[in-house]
Amino acid sequence: MESLQHHVDQLFQKYRGSKQIEELKWEVLSNLEAKVADLVADGLSLGEAVKKAKANLPSIDSIVGERRKVYMLPLLQELLQLGLLYGLIAWIVTMPLRIWGKGIFLNYGLFAICILIGIVYLVLLRFNRPASSRQLTSMNVQFAFLLRKTGWMLWALYIVGTLVFTTALYFGSNLWFSTPVNLTGPYQFANIAVTYALPFLSILIPLWLQAIPRLILKYDAGEGDLHAK
Repeated sequence: MESLQHHVDQLFQKYRGSKQIEELKWEVLSNLEAKVADLVADGLSLGEAVKKAKANLPSIDSIVGERRKVYMLPLLQELLQLGLLYGLIAWIVTMPLRIWGKGIFLNYGLFAICILIGIVYLVLLRFNRPASSRQLTSMNVQFAFLLRKTGWMLWALYIVGTLVFTTALYFGSNLWFSTPVNLTGPYQFANIAVTYALPFLSILIPLWLQAIPRLILKYDAGEGDLHAK
């Protein structure tokens, strides 16, 4: 929606030049568009929905500021829900690895993590009463962006490190001493392929961290009338 894009550009006019600010602008615009869609689905006209969504947007000074008051319980619930979803995806993806020795422990471990997250999520749902859902906590939005960036950087380092280590482990002698690669059968080939592919499953961790700044903006106390529904 061009009008929302223009509105957000105007709001952030005095905050320019920072990649973090650009990411924050994108998050605010995404949340604003989602709220307009929700309001239209509730029966408001597009014009009324845009007007109401803009009116409930907190001040940009407070958004750019370091600490913000957010509704703690719904934020935790959505984070756990997302963690459970990612855990189930990882569990399903690793099911075929049960025929591979260590794959059994990995698959069972992921299943145990899913059960643990599910239990905590169900416990929090029991506290999902109006009074509990409106409890506030102070969160640092700048730290959330830093955490997200750090998560992606550490993941990239981890992937590079594991790829180098795996290559050195299986092909080091072939590379350094020019001896031919010797794969004795499909099981050995599958074992090496799994060793290379498995670390990429950890991308679910930075993807989970990616959601934190968006949820802080979504459950900001200044937008309480939109999220208390």
